Amino acid sequence: MSTRREAYAAFAYAYDEALGKRFFAAARKLLDKELARRPTIEKTHLDIACGTGLALEYFAKRGWRSTGVDASIEMLSIARPRAKRLVTGDLRALPLRGTFARITCLYDSLNHIRERNDLTAAFKAMRRLMSRDSFLLFDVNHPDIYPEIWGMAEPFVASGPDYHLEIATTYRKRDLTGRARVTGWAVLPGGTRAEIDELHQQRAWKEREITAALAEAGLAPDDVIPFDPYGEAEALDVEAVKLFYVCRPAG
Repeated sequence: MSTRREAYAAFAYAYDEALGKRFFAAARKLLDKELARRPTIEKTHLDIACGTGLALEYFAKRGWRSTGVDASIEMLSIARPRAKRLVTGDLRALPLRGTFARITCLYDSLNHIRERNDLTAAFKAMRRLMSRDSFLLFDVNHPDIYPEIWGMAEPFVASGPDYHLEIATTYRKRDLTGRARVTGWAVLPGGTRAEIDELHQQRAWKEREITAALAEAGLAPDDVIPFDPYGEAEALDVEAVKLFYVCRPAG
C-alpha cells in the first residue's frame, strides 16, 4: 500500500473509532423509527458514501440486501468485514442499475459537495435508482453549526490505544465554506503505524438550497427532522445541529 493510501486508511480507521460509531449509534435510532413508519416488502438497500460500512451492517442484520458505494478504496477496505456488496464510485454518477427500496447517505456526506450543480447531480443519480415507492434518507449539517462549531479555536481531539485524531476547523462565511485539518496516527492491520494529515472542506447548505436541488432532481422531502447525534444542541446557540431528510419521488 502506498504511503498516501496508508495515510487515508489510517484516517478512515481513526474516524470510525472516534466519531463514526458514535454518530451511527444515534442514527440507528432514527433509522429504526423511519423504517417502522414506512414498511416495505422489498428489502433492497443502497448506502451512498458508505464509508466504513456501519449502515450496511445495520441493514444486513435486519434481512436487507444491502449494497455500499464509496469513492474511497481505503474506506471500503474498513467496510469489507461488514458488507458483502461494495462498489467504488462517485455519488454524482453512481455506477449501478436497477432500483432500491431504501437509499441512505449519512455522515453529512452531502456537505462535502461544494457546488450546486454537483449537489443536483448527486440527487439525480439517486433518483435514477428509485422506484415510485422508494425513500431516500440522508443527513446534512445545519448551517448554524459552521460558525458555532467549525469556528471554534480549540481542535477536536480523540485518542485510543491504536489511534490519535485531532481535527482543527475554520469557517469562512463569505463562501459558506468550512475547512478541517485532520492530523494524528493509527495502527493499520498488520501492525503498521501510519500518520494522518488530511484537509477536508464542506459547504454550509441552506435548507431552501437543498429543497430546490431535490426538486430539480424529481424528489421531495416527506419529513425533515432535527438531529443531534452528539448531544450538543443545548450547549450551542443553534436552531439545530443536523437535519435528517426523508424524501420520496416527487408527484
